[in-house]
Amino acid sequence: MRIEVRCIEHLSSEQRQSLSLLYGPLIGKSSVCLYEFLSAIQNKIELEDLYLMLSMNEAQLDRARNHLEQYHLIETYIHEEEMLIFLYAPLMPNKFLCHDAYSRLYLASVGVNCFDKVKMMLQKDVSVPSDYTKVESPLDVSRLDAWNESKEIAYEKVKPSMKQKYDFDFATLFKGMDRVIPVRYRTKENLDRIAEMAKIYGIDAKDMRKYVQRSINPSTHVFDLEKLKNMVMGNRKVVKINKDPYQMSPVKFLQNKQNGIPVVKSDQALIERLCTEFQFPVEVVNTLIEYTLQQTHQQFSRNYVEKVAASWVRLHVDSRKRALEIINQGSVENRKEKKIENVVLDDKFYTQKEDKSDSQIQQEMLELQKMLKEGKL
Repeated sequence: MRIEVRCIEHLSSEQRQSLSLLYGPLIGKSSVCLYEFLSAIQNKIELEDLYLMLSMNEAQLDRARNHLEQYHLIETYIHEEEMLIFLYAPLMPNKFLCHDAYSRLYLASVGVNCFDKVKMMLQKDVSVPSDYTKVESPLDVSRLDAWNESKEIAYEKVKPSMKQKYDFDFATLFKGMDRVIPVRYRTKENLDRIAEMAKIYGIDAKDMRKYVQRSINPSTHVFDLEKLKNMVMGNRKVVKINKDPYQMSPVKFLQNKQNGIPVVKSDQALIERLCTEFQFPVEVVNTLIEYTLQQTHQQFSRNYVEKVAASWVRLHVDSRKRALEIINQGSVENRKEKKIENVVLDDKFYTQKEDKSDSQIQQEMLELQKMLKEGKL
């Protein structure tokens, strides 16, 4: 098999520190070595040569590659006898240590003392003396004020194609909204956040248009994402169940589980964490919701849900099928633990001993006392 390696991002010195000090204890030396090697060659190589140069066998290489995939350091695509690997930069140290899943896994791996020492080692002094004045030069986007829908169409034709992270109808969202949602608001960060909220909370493009419009202050021209989120979380529209309910937005899935009663904000926030920080697909989040409700008599307990979610991260659950395998495996093990084995006793245990008379018991006691005095016992 021939492997083609493409490096998507250049690694900074901080990201290299993150790879060695933070990712290293979680993915292992073999995975770090594989990542560094792929980053160095950035070319085509035969799989057999890769085994030879890294002194790894097939199982070791697959395990190292799987670890890199789990932490989103690489993406692997296979077609017949060809393999395509994309390399992505590690998270910056501060983002890694604030990541809900990665930081917990790291703490569990290295312990509190090592965690604190590494955190201090990677900490940079960003304080500025009080007598200094910050010099700011904001980006001038006034030339985009005349941007219209026809220019946007022309731009869409020439811009590089990008991998879509979310399945959301942006065409409906932006149609006829040039003045309401100017181009300067259509940053990747804003679009990702809009599509992410639509997926989690079950908001269609038409309703999102209304919420986005209300989130932009016409006087200050500030796009308030927090205000948008509050309106999205307050959405009370009941969504019809799809043919596959596990592909519904997770918030609407839970709302249907409780007979259409709106989901409280704390539960919504917990679901959002499962989607964004644990990075589970929608079908996995919905399966997790259903499973934890069944296990806790319909109580959506944050501690229990996050405990199950963390275990699923470690077990590499990335689909409903994989989640059901883990659930079924646990059910079988629980049944084995609860099963009471039938103990068959030997006939001698059922033989009743003959009752002894008082004189016989007294005689045996005297014999025992005699043996004790003579030191025979």
